[in-house]
Amino acid sequence: MKKKPAVGTRVRLTGEFLHNTGQITGPEGLARWTVMPCDCSLCALGNHVAVDEPYVYDPDSPRHIHIGVLERAR
Repeated sequence: MKKKPAVGTRVRLTGEFLHNTGQITGPEGLARWTVMPCDCSLCALGNHVAVDEPYVYDPDSPRHIHIGVLERAR
């Protein structure tokens, strides 16, 4: 995505990103997330969005994903 998706948008990782990182099969290729509201400094820069999955190292914080590796999920 070149433009930051709106809160509530369903997103997934792009096929190109999955291919380049060797994740063609497995859970990341099947994962879908909803963009969540977030006012952290990372999201404020406009290159990342928070999604409805906990961050692996801090379950109280949302996972953040760069918008360049996301596309709208169907």
